Amino acid sequence: MSAGSFQDMDEPLPEYIGPYRVIRKLGEGGMGAVFEAVQQPIDRSVAVKTLHPSHARNQRIVARFLNEAKALGKLQHPSVVQVIDYGTTPEGIAYLAMEFLRGESLARRLKTLNERRAVLPFLTTLQIGFQVADALAVAHANGIVHRDLKPDNVMLVPDAVAPGGERVKILDFGIAKLTDKDLP
Repeated sequence: MSAGSFQDMDEPLPEYIGPYRVIRKLGEGGMGAVFEAVQQPIDRSVAVKTLHPSHARNQRIVARFLNEAKALGKLQHPSVVQVIDYGTTPEGIAYLAMEFLRGESLARRLKTLNERRAVLPFLTTLQIGFQVADALAVAHANGIVHRDLKPDNVMLVPDAVAPGGERVKILDFGIAKLTDKDLP
């Protein structure tokens, strides 16, 4: 099955999106979907973000999606999700392959704490805040403004060398504004 037929949540998953073998759907939003996939032949887990087929016909949206992929590919920071690849399937579906993150969103962490009537420890709050601010400073210096920063777009992943044992990873630059005319 091609990537062009995943519009409905009840439809079967595509087998491949570009060169990536799909494992499962991680989530879906108004603009597209994100899948866990495997990069063959090296068996590396990746997250593949796609535009919905209805947006594939809008060249402005596709160009923006691919330009943001190029810009993020140049953005090297340990607290920003890393882009591996991008392209368009033969069916015309734009995709972006990124590192696959194992962890939890800040939103989920806060919800869990709230359900237990607990709060994020002060030191952890500072460590998360510092990592987010540092990553955004690098993005801004490179002419990229996120414009959709929220707890759902901040992942907390285990990292033994990061303060507190967790690394922040900022996700979803989908509506980022590229401010530097020299960016792709």
